[in-house]
Parts: sequence; structure tokens; C-alpha cells
Amino acid sequence: MAVKKEPTLLEDLNQALAAETIAAFRYLYLSKMASGLDSLPLAKMFGEMSDGEWGHVSLFMERIIQLGGIPVSKPAEWEKRTFHTYTEPPRRGNDLKAMIRDSLKLERSAVEFYQKLANKTKDSDLITYKLAVDALADEANEVQSLQALLE
Repeated sequence: MAVKKEPTLLEDLNQALAAETIAAFRYLYLSKMASGLDSLPLAKMFGEMSDGEWGHVSLFMERIIQLGGIPVSKPAEWEKRTFHTYTEPPRRGNDLKAMIRDSLKLERSAVEFYQKLANKTKDSDLITYKLAVDALADEANEVQSLQALLE
């Protein structure tokens, strides 16, 4: 089946690539910044989330190239192209709840974005659809894990 390429699909994929790159860095940063008595499990979780986001970066980059596009490659462009408004991560390493709340905002916007991407591609591009659904599932799991930490 030939892929009927949506006119904005490459831009959507580059938005995902930019957002995932920023998220991967952000979670790595938070994994190193988290401090205090209860920080070790959260720091480990942020490190694992960073690894997962780097995996998404790789998959989105590969799909953009498969579709004949050029992945966004300039760090200055990531902030401009991301689907989530960039905000500075919390700087106080001992404010773990702020780190969690901040991360929840990012993950919820990712869930919303991947839901839209899945809906957009479900009848026209099964490979991108599966990529969006898989990313959606990963991000939804992260929302649940983060939310559980606040309860």
C-alpha cells in the first residue's frame, strides 16, 4: 500500500523529533539534579525516561528520512519546532514534587500530540500510525507513573 503523505506529516514528525530531543535532555538533566532523601528512585526513573525519549528520537528521525524529509538538526530549532512550549526545568534539586508536576505537563502534551498524530495517519500511513500509537502508549505510561508519585 502506498503511503498517501499528508502535507503536514513531515512537519508533525519534526515537531515530535524536536520535542523528544528536548524531553530526553530534560529528563537526563532532572536525573542528575534530583537530590534529597527520597530522590534516588525518582532520579532513576528520570534516567529511564530519558533513555526512552532518546529511543523515540531515533525512530522519528528514521521515519522522517524514510519519507524523504530532513530531520531538524539544529539545537536552536528544537525549541522553535517542538509541540510543547519549552520551559526551564526546575533548578532546585530537592523540590521533587515540582520536578514531577513539570514532567507531567510535558507528558500530557505528548499524549495529546501523539493521539492527534495517530488519528491523522490511521487511514493513510500505517507505519507512522504505529509509531504514534507506540509513543502514545509510552507517554501515557509515564503520565500514570508520575501521577502515582503525587498521590
